[in-house]
Amino acid sequence: MTATSVKKTDVKLSFGRQLGYGIGEMAGQFFFGFWGSYLSVFYTDQVGLAPGIVSLIFLIARIWDAVNDPLFGNIADRHLHKKMGRYRPWIIFGAPVLAVLAILVWHVPNLEGNGLKIAYVAITYILAGMAFSAVNVPYMSLQATLTTDMKSRGDIANIKGAFTFVGTAVVNLFTMSLVTKLGGGEPNAKGYFLTGVVFTLIGLVMYFITFASTKEEYIVQQTLEKVSFKQVITYIFGNKAMLAVMFTLLLSMLATFGRLGVAVYYYMYCCHAFDKIGILMVIPTVCTIIPTYIIPKINVSRKLLITIALLGRAAALFALFFIDYTNITAIMVCLVFVGLLNFETGMLAGLIAPAIDDAEVKKGIRMDGTAYAMVNLFAKVASALGGAIGLAIMGVMGYVANQDQTPQAMTGINFSTNILPAIFCVAAIFPLIFYKLTPDKIAENSRILAERHANEQNEETVTEE
Repeated sequence: MTATSVKKTDVKLSFGRQLGYGIGEMAGQFFFGFWGSYLSVFYTDQVGLAPGIVSLIFLIARIWDAVNDPLFGNIADRHLHKKMGRYRPWIIFGAPVLAVLAILVWHVPNLEGNGLKIAYVAITYILAGMAFSAVNVPYMSLQATLTTDMKSRGDIANIKGAFTFVGTAVVNLFTMSLVTKLGGGEPNAKGYFLTGVVFTLIGLVMYFITFASTKEEYIVQQTLEKVSFKQVITYIFGNKAMLAVMFTLLLSMLATFGRLGVAVYYYMYCCHAFDKIGILMVIPTVCTIIPTYIIPKINVSRKLLITIALLGRAAALFALFFIDYTNITAIMVCLVFVGLLNFETGMLAGLIAPAIDDAEVKKGIRMDGTAYAMVNLFAKVASALGGAIGLAIMGVMGYVANQDQTPQAMTGINFSTNILPAIFCVAAIFPLIFYKLTPDKIAENSRILAERHANEQNEETVTEE
């Protein structure tokens, strides 16, 4: 890579522009968030696939993403549109493709033979995941280009984190009621498909709003050669701070998204509370929104706050496992604490840009797209792997779709929904120990980069004269 020029800015973003960017995160929840919470139950209970088959499809998709996502990030890093920037074009042109594939995911034709049905599900799910990467990786990379102002960057990360949970809340609150209403009074394949169409169109409009309300202010003009998968891994794994954040994020998201992927089964088959699924799914999410935005403003160590969130959530999940299935009130109380103590995601996301800056200071290379591609990959791995492990456990313990479950099967569902996420929460604490970037070091890196880029700009001006 050869640096040739740079546009530097530390503009303070207005709340409106921060909001415009955050809406793109909410858009993602109408696609991947919706898939993560309800696609497994759609595939098992409506399409008729065995939990083991669904788990296998999810795992194959994530293995493919391990190669595919970082390459999407590198491609975005290497191409710069003169007017729209490096990452925004992917949002405006990629979102319509994503919308088409997202609709196909929820439309599984009545094919003869289980093999054809499995092939259709696998192909559409993998293609939709690729399309989501093509939009979401550039969207996440866009965050670091909006400004270099540290406060604005922190505010953006917090708003993005809050919108994650706003989107999740909306999806979980309305999904089952929409599925039932659009299905003619009962939850069926038609209801899921039409709900998928509604959510897809909403998400598409939101992506367009994000495109229209954002501008890439901080654009490093650089010639970045095509890099191999090995070089991508070297870049990521050579940055200890970035690696620490990513593995903490992975385990944290395994807890969050893994639970979302199987929670519907818990409320349907253990609690027998079909009429309350919407409210039960949305309680943790709603309770997360305010802490996600407020807690990071507390002048306390980020690592300490993240640790408190993870340990507290683990304790609430352990408590849920032992509560009687019929005690809906006690379950709701625990869910409130699960939500209130799920505020670490935004803070972890805010630690990524400083890690990218640190890599640029040390190595002279900046690969925002590549870094955020790995974050996107970890999110998808968490969503699929957490759910896949849960489904596999349910299958082993005797789960049978659309039937009354045995006590053993119900224990398997309960374990997958509550104990497994709690284990991931506790495990997420350990990678964070290796994140060594202090506020002073982050400020020093920002100063070094500002001076370096100013010198490069001056040299270019002299050359032109």
